[in-house]
Amino acid sequence: MSTTIAAIMTHAALVLATTISTQLTVAVGMFAALLPPRSHVVPRAVASLAVLVLVSFALYRNSLMVSVFSPRATSFVAEALDFVAMLVLIVAALVFCYRVSIWTALFCATAGYIIQNLASCVTYSAFLLAEGGGTNMSSPLFLPLNLLGMAVVYPVCYWLFVRPIRKNGLVEIENKKILLVLALVVLIAIVFDMENKHLLDAGIPVPFVMVLRAVHDVICVFSLVLEFEMLYSRQLESDVATLERIDADQQAHYTLMRESVEAVNARMEVLRQHVRAAASEGGASTAKLKELASETRMSELRLKTGNDALDALLFVKGLVCEREGITLSCIADGSALAFMDPVDIYSLVGNALDNSLDAVRKVDDPEKRAIGLVARRTGGMLTLNVTNYFNGTVTMVDGLPKTTAADPTGHGLGTRSMRDVAEKYDGTVTFSSDGDVFHVNALIPIPEE
Repeated sequence: MSTTIAAIMTHAALVLATTISTQLTVAVGMFAALLPPRSHVVPRAVASLAVLVLVSFALYRNSLMVSVFSPRATSFVAEALDFVAMLVLIVAALVFCYRVSIWTALFCATAGYIIQNLASCVTYSAFLLAEGGGTNMSSPLFLPLNLLGMAVVYPVCYWLFVRPIRKNGLVEIENKKILLVLALVVLIAIVFDMENKHLLDAGIPVPFVMVLRAVHDVICVFSLVLEFEMLYSRQLESDVATLERIDADQQAHYTLMRESVEAVNARMEVLRQHVRAAASEGGASTAKLKELASETRMSELRLKTGNDALDALLFVKGLVCEREGITLSCIADGSALAFMDPVDIYSLVGNALDNSLDAVRKVDDPEKRAIGLVARRTGGMLTLNVTNYFNGTVTMVDGLPKTTAADPTGHGLGTRSMRDVAEKYDGTVTFSSDGDVFHVNALIPIPEE
C-alpha cells in the first residue's frame, strides 16, 4: 500500500514541479528579458531551470507525503516552506543569470510569483466551475485549464505591467520596502492561496470558495500595484535627478561657450590691431599673414543670426563640424528665438545638433556628412528644423528615438529635455526619419509683444 502511495505521490510531485516551474519561468521571464544578461546566459538559464524543477520536485514529493501521513498543521508548514524555498531559488537564479542586485531580483521574482498565482487562481476557479471540486491532476482538463489560466492572466499582466517597463526601462531598485512586498507575497499569495484550496475539504460551499478566490485575486493585484508604484516612484526620482543635473550642465556649458566666444572676439580685436599696425608700418611678416589666414577662417564660421545665444552655439558647433569634416548648413532668423531663455535655446538647438553630430560621425559617405538647420518665423510660430543623414535604423519609443549608446540607462534624456523645452513654451517637437535622413521639427508659438 505504501509503495502505491509513494508512486502516486512521485507522479503528482513531478506533474506539480513541471507545471509550476514552467508557469513561474514564463512569468518571471517577462521581467528577466529586461535585465542585462551575464555571459553565457543561456546555459546559466537552462541550468537554473533544471535545478528549479529538481528541487521543486523533491520539495513537492516531501510535502505530499507529509500531507498523507502527518497532521494538517504539519503539512501546511511543509507546503508553505516549499513555496518560499522556490521563491529563494528564483531570486538566486536571477542574480546568477543577470547583472542585477538582489533587490531588483526580488522585484522581478515577487512580481512574477504574483502573476503565476493569479493564473493559478483562474485555473482553480475553472476547476470549481467545471468539476465542482479542487484541482485534479489526473483530470483530462488539468493541462487545458492550466494553459487557460496562463492565456488569460499573462497577456493582461504583460500589457498592464511589463510593457510600461519596456518603454521606460527597469531602474536599479534599492528600496528596502521591497521586503514589505515580499512579506505580502509570502503571507497572502502563498498562505491564503493554500488555505483556500483546502476549504472544500472542510465542507465550505463552492460559491463561498469562489468569493474567497476573488478576494485573493484582488489582494494579488493590489500587491502588484504596490510593487510597481515603488518602481515608478524610484524611476521618477532618478529621472528628475538626471534632468536637474543635465540642466545644471547645460547652464555651465552655455556659460563656458559664451566665454569662449567672447575670448575669440577679443582675439579678433587684437588681430585687427596688429593688421592696422602692420599697415601703418608698411607691411606684415609671413607669420602674421599665416595667423591672419587662420583667424579669418575662424571668422567665416561666425554666423550673425540676430540672436547672441544662437550665434555662440552655432559658432562652437561649427568649429566641431569643421574639425571633423562635417558640413553645417544654417538658415536662421535669430530674432524668432528672442522670446526664449538662452539656456533653453542651448538645450533645444544644442541637443538637436549634438544628436545630429553623433549620427553623422558614423556616416562614411563624404557627401552625406552634413547637417542642416533652419530656424525662422512662420506666421506667429517659430519653426525649427534640424536634419541629418544616418546609418542603420531608428527605433521610436514613446515618440522619442531610442538611444544607440552602449549604456542605455539615460535613454532619451537629451530628446526628452528638448521636448520639455518645447512644452515649456506651449510648443511641440517631433522626431521622424525618411530613408536615411533624420528630422527634428519643433513648432513653438511666438508670444505677442
